[in-house]
Amino acid sequence: MITTAPPHPTLTREQIETAIAALQPVHRTMIRLLLLQFLDPTQEDIAFMARERSEPNNRAGGNLSTAFGGNLPTAYRSAQGAPDKIAKTIVLPKEWLTAIEAKVTQYQTQLREQRRRLELQIAFIGDYLAGLQSELEALEKLLRTECGITEEGLDDLRSQAKLAPVAYSLKKLAVRAEKQEIEEEDYLRERLSLEYQAHIRRLDRFRKRLEQAELERQAFLMSSLSDEHLATIWGIARGPITSRRVKAVQNFVNALTTTTNAALDQSSYAAAINAGMGKRLPGGSKNEGIGSVPLALSGDPWSRTIHALAAVPVAPPIPKPCDHDGGGKVLVARLRGLAEYVLLEDEESKLWPRTPQCLSCLTRLRTVQQESGALDQSADAVLARVRARTAMPRKEAPETAAPQVPAPQEEQGLSLEERLRPWIGEDRGDGAERVGGW
Repeated sequence: MITTAPPHPTLTREQIETAIAALQPVHRTMIRLLLLQFLDPTQEDIAFMARERSEPNNRAGGNLSTAFGGNLPTAYRSAQGAPDKIAKTIVLPKEWLTAIEAKVTQYQTQLREQRRRLELQIAFIGDYLAGLQSELEALEKLLRTECGITEEGLDDLRSQAKLAPVAYSLKKLAVRAEKQEIEEEDYLRERLSLEYQAHIRRLDRFRKRLEQAELERQAFLMSSLSDEHLATIWGIARGPITSRRVKAVQNFVNALTTTTNAALDQSSYAAAINAGMGKRLPGGSKNEGIGSVPLALSGDPWSRTIHALAAVPVAPPIPKPCDHDGGGKVLVARLRGLAEYVLLEDEESKLWPRTPQCLSCLTRLRTVQQESGALDQSADAVLARVRARTAMPRKEAPETAAPQVPAPQEEQGLSLEERLRPWIGEDRGDGAERVGGW
């Protein structure tokens, strides 16, 4: 994640929008597509792209050059190079605009969901590690005070944690406790030691996951759609896209420099162009993947633009149904176990690989974490929670069956009908009055 502030004054969204508005329509449209995860293309941008549709497989309803039987109106020919005049003269079919809007919405939704997914993952892991550190401190205190383990013993537990069969040992310990084959003092020592080692391993795993998520988010923010994707949205051949991208970035950098009244040296200008033309999102030959080395945040205008726009969080998307583990109570129970540090390692290894890739699962996981209240608990509350969780389970005494009241001596050996006859009477079957006046 981008955390280092740029050396130059931070740009504002208003300055960025002003610089974009000063560009020609083709460059203005290109910049908004390159920054699609942050900006929304306007209706003028949609109309401009619709007028340029030329790919038969991508266009909806025809091309402007053939819409009039190959004979363009005089107003259109005279307005070449003046798109505003074209917009006032030519009425575009609604299907053309709808097709462009659908593509823009599709890619914009994918980009923003991906960014939201990474931000949720980083937020969850950050709070998870903070809570995990509190639990480790509580476990160390209990091991010292209630089990008499010295600092050397804790060092041994830390050094052996990586190779210890924690999950198997916890299951075996639970069976021994259920069969009452272990004393309470021994159970407590072994349970605390195993949880301590399990937490140390969790700490190492989630630190690596946080580092990878931050690298992925940083690379994602500095990336833009590939030429293939831009051509799909625009509805034109891929050939003109690259040259338009270069010119659009150059003109935007110059316009932004003019808007902010800042001096731009040759090195900063080159760095801005390289940043604007750099990493691409997956698509054809431009897929460069996610590297293991963090991207350096320089002070060039393009990187500062990304930094300013990324400071605004993504609005939560509309939740979508998820069918992982049935998508019901089973999934919620597992996510709660993960958030509360009680999910076994083998179950976590099955749950986690797909959880960060699913926005719905991550949203649920983050909600469960926040609702648990574990993030705001004091050290004493964490200590009490760990003590209650690691206490030896007690077998509940079986409920004593209620003593059966024996039937009176005169009713023993009688059928149910004979016992109830004094209350229901005796039906003769011929409509006569019942015995006893019933």
